[in-house]
Amino acid sequence: MPLDIRVLELLASRVCHDLVSPVGAIRNGLELIEEMEDEPAGGFLGEAVKLIEHSSGQADKRLRVFRLAYGLAGREQKGFGDTRTAAQGWLEGGRTKLDWPAGVPNDMLAFKRGAPKVLLNTIVLAEEALTHGGTVTVAGEGTEESGRITVTAAGRPGALKPEAAAALDGTADAADLTPRTIHAYVTGRFAEDDGFRLTATPSGPETLVFAIEW
Repeated sequence: MPLDIRVLELLASRVCHDLVSPVGAIRNGLELIEEMEDEPAGGFLGEAVKLIEHSSGQADKRLRVFRLAYGLAGREQKGFGDTRTAAQGWLEGGRTKLDWPAGVPNDMLAFKRGAPKVLLNTIVLAEEALTHGGTVTVAGEGTEESGRITVTAAGRPGALKPEAAAALDGTADAADLTPRTIHAYVTGRFAEDDGFRLTATPSGPETLVFAIEW
């Protein structure tokens, strides 16, 4: 896969953007505790601790997704368990719900190199497409040699924005990529590198179906 410095810079920007908020909240909580050292804490100490716990949990969940979605670890998975847990953490507390039953797809499909990694990236992309919230459903069938995994995004707008679609299929120039479209771009390139056909097809006014096939 050719190396593009702009792609690396945009990907770093994306990761940092998603981590700034929870890490910043942890720092705010610690500063609040420091300010209360010489004053009666009252109920503020408990609130500061809750803020730190929540924000550290958010940062941990996002790091777990980035490790599997962008790092080498995603290609080394031999089952969908860690991928499913990471996806649940990514969507937890948001407007989009995850419908991914345990044991679906069969872990046999995960032995296809890169399948868990591409699936996780596709789930994140599906969540991005549902700007008003909705449900992301995972299904799949087949074997390591030949299979199909679908990620269905149900909710508005039920389609990728044109710039995200171009980034996903690789027709967008690197110069035209932005922090908002970089995830779609790398998802498409990861899929290509591992021999997958990844498509995003509207199915009705509020349904978008991502298909990962090999």
